[in-house]
Amino acid sequence: MSSPQGGGSGAQQHSDEEERYVPDIYSSDKQHKLQQSKLVDWAVFSEILQMDEDEEGFSQQLVETFVSQVEETFEKIEQYLKEKDLEQLSSSGHFLKGSAAALGLTAISGECERIQNYGHKVNFDNFSQKKEESGKSVSENGDESESKSNGTSTKDGESTTTQTSKSESQNATGKSVTKKERDDDDGDESRDGFWIAAIEDALSRAKDGFVKTRKALDEFYA
Repeated sequence: MSSPQGGGSGAQQHSDEEERYVPDIYSSDKQHKLQQSKLVDWAVFSEILQMDEDEEGFSQQLVETFVSQVEETFEKIEQYLKEKDLEQLSSSGHFLKGSAAALGLTAISGECERIQNYGHKVNFDNFSQKKEESGKSVSENGDESESKSNGTSTKDGESTTTQTSKSESQNATGKSVTKKERDDDDGDESRDGFWIAAIEDALSRAKDGFVKTRKALDEFYA
């Protein structure tokens, strides 16, 4: 019986990506470290680096321009979140996704794709706010108990003043929302609040990816 065809070509393709030509100005150690970070698509980014042979520093200029675009667009996204402008949020996500993907910056482009889709109310990755929440409210974690009589909470025998009532919390824009409003938005895709929460999650992850990617690229170009 003959063996399945195509297995060897996949391995060869992977090897080719690992050994893509990069100008000698970038040490192999730096290349390896950036590849191992999993923050960039090396097949794409290495092609950008090849342009440095014709114009020294060209790739770094592209990265610096992108950094400025990201910082400016993140500010716009935060404003659109306050305004709950899903159309502009989707447009901003689409813009950054394209710019990041063109440079192979996958840690950013993936989260911007989420913003783009959520702005169009497309839950393509089955986002659930309840699953994504990492923090717990004072009334949920059991570490603090709230006094109904004086509005203080007790932790390890010490009394501290609570900042919000038991039934209220604050969203990412600083606006107080009741527990009922938060629960209603958690899984109801017909409510704009669900999509705003999804975009807030994607933006938070995009910012984290941006910080890590920028640090990795700074070290690469140093």
